[in-house]
Amino acid sequence: MPLVPILAALAILTADPPAGTRVDPPSDARLFIPADWKPRDGAVDVVLHLHGAPTATEPALAATGWNAVLVSFNRKGLSAAYASPFSDPALFPRLLDETAEAVAERRPGGPYRVGKVIVSSFSAGFGGIRAILKQPSAFDRIDAIVLADSLYCGYEGDPAERRVSAELMSGFRRFAREAASGRKAMLVSHSAQVPPGYASTTETADDLLSTVGIAAEPDATDWGDGWRQTRSASKGRFVVLGFEGEGPDDHLRHLRRLGELWKRLPDPFATGR
Repeated sequence: MPLVPILAALAILTADPPAGTRVDPPSDARLFIPADWKPRDGAVDVVLHLHGAPTATEPALAATGWNAVLVSFNRKGLSAAYASPFSDPALFPRLLDETAEAVAERRPGGPYRVGKVIVSSFSAGFGGIRAILKQPSAFDRIDAIVLADSLYCGYEGDPAERRVSAELMSGFRRFAREAASGRKAMLVSHSAQVPPGYASTTETADDLLSTVGIAAEPDATDWGDGWRQTRSASKGRFVVLGFEGEGPDDHLRHLRRLGELWKRLPDPFATGR
């Protein structure tokens, strides 16, 4: 994961932030409650995004039209900067509890329970998701995952054979199977970057495609502004979208266009808790 895009992800600016309330929960994150948010049968649906400035993630949420609140969790560094805090099994449920409490303090109708939970990441943020998926209760609690050019992996055995580590991919493979079966939802996007010495987002996407028993098909969709799709695949509620581009800016498009990717997530609020 090139360091320049990782740092740039924390500094993307937008001209007009969406209207709403912003809160800093105790667990060092940023909560955004859209101005038009309303509880759903006493529940608050939560999008937790790892690695991406609120100036990018808040407009992304607004673009989806989802009736949800957003928690942006950012750390400087590579994937270990996210894996380390979320290796504490108390952090994920604590963030959800703090979110429900903060919303209740600022919007009438509470107390609220947490409803649907979508966990999303860009670039290095996958390290946190990998740690969360190792925790059985957290795995069960997550309804959907979005990996926006965000799943890298070390190799096992001879690196020249380019075999992604089964151990490092295990949680993602299991979640992909759940999504393919329709019990959860998962969207994976990837660029065409080839990082040195470890598996690219294309290779990890291929691993997940193999896991659920499907192959990607050519797809020349033009997303505009020079962003071109090259392939796609889906099964149940599992989706892979591949894009061209090997440079840093091609990588950052997956954050800048995050809202458009989120909108492709199949039926994230299809059933309530």
